[in-house]
Amino acid sequence: MVIKSAFISITLLLCMVSPKTQAQERHAYEITLAGFTIGEMEATKLYKQDTAVYLLKSEVSFWLFGRINVDYLTEVKYHNGQFVRSTVRSSTNRGNFLSRIWLQDEVYEVRANSYRYELDTQVHEEIDYSAVRLFFEEPKDISKMMAENYGQFCMVTPLGEGMYDTLVEGNKNRYHYKDGKMQKAVMQSPIKNYVIRRKE
Repeated sequence: MVIKSAFISITLLLCMVSPKTQAQERHAYEITLAGFTIGEMEATKLYKQDTAVYLLKSEVSFWLFGRINVDYLTEVKYHNGQFVRSTVRSSTNRGNFLSRIWLQDEVYEVRANSYRYELDTQVHEEIDYSAVRLFFEEPKDISKMMAENYGQFCMVTPLGEGMYDTLVEGNKNRYHYKDGKMQKAVMQSPIKNYVIRRKE
């Protein structure tokens, strides 16, 4: 039911897109676990005048003491370069989760709920970069970002040419870039580590 509502949300968003709105970027990735492909991911950026909307959608299925299916959807909106809101929905056969951040009266309200994690707080600092953008641009000169799923800031650490680490809630993710485009991400997860690889 959660994912169905998410699909309806995306459909309404796309239906409201005017001719001036362009799909600026669309990237496809495969998701692998221990060398086996377990799913796919699509990253889309929509832009209209001073507003950008980032969409990240993935579907995976793998075996871990039983079959685990996960549908994951992230939607993030920026206005004039400032983070305005984010919604992260995950639907699994082990439970459904929803994390939201939104700007209200110059303060960000955070209601995060993911696997074995909950956070209900406020963020008074301006957010100008968040995790979803890692799939669209190399984080040059970026030292920290908002992790939408957790509702908290994490550091972005450059390791060398085109390589960066992020760390949030004990999970270290490593991103690899070539010519400014993300080629691979090695992700740590409370459930199982996995790799996201760009399709040619």
